[in-house]
Amino acid sequence: MTYQDEELGTVTVTVNPRARSIIMRPEVDGLRVTAFRGAPLSFVKSTVEKFRSSLLKKQAALKERPQLTTDDVARMRREAKALLPRRVAELAYLHGFHYEGLTIRDSKTRWGSCSGRNTISLSLYLMQVPEHLQDYVILHELCHTVHHNHSSQFWALMDKVTDGKAHALRTELHQYHTA
Repeated sequence: MTYQDEELGTVTVTVNPRARSIIMRPEVDGLRVTAFRGAPLSFVKSTVEKFRSSLLKKQAALKERPQLTTDDVARMRREAKALLPRRVAELAYLHGFHYEGLTIRDSKTRWGSCSGRNTISLSLYLMQVPEHLQDYVILHELCHTVHHNHSSQFWALMDKVTDGKAHALRTELHQYHTA
């Protein structure tokens, strides 16, 4: 379902049976809302109203960023497939990690993930960040092959493999955006 909002543009509402809350993702020309099953449209609209000012700020920031063309994305995909698998293998060997596989995806909401079976997935948009931050994301996912959570043990391991710079690198990465 969609509706028009004067300020936000087209608001697209989808229902996800696994959703437990309202999730709002600003886009350049609208807003994507994921709602839990049974959420009334009036509740969705009131939630949008509650967060309107921050949603408009995020949307304005998106409009300021240069928009990627399909050629840009295709180039980054080629670069990612050429460079990231080798770097994951190097860092895994250097720090003694073992992973089952690697995929490069067009993930726009996260830099990487690690499945319960230790398959690592990386966003092709990593090609837009400096190499030391690419390494941080790769090491983050490799650490998840040992600790599948963000416990204190996970962060201790992250500090070990980043020479105590895990939190500083994490903060630096927040300056960048996936898409």
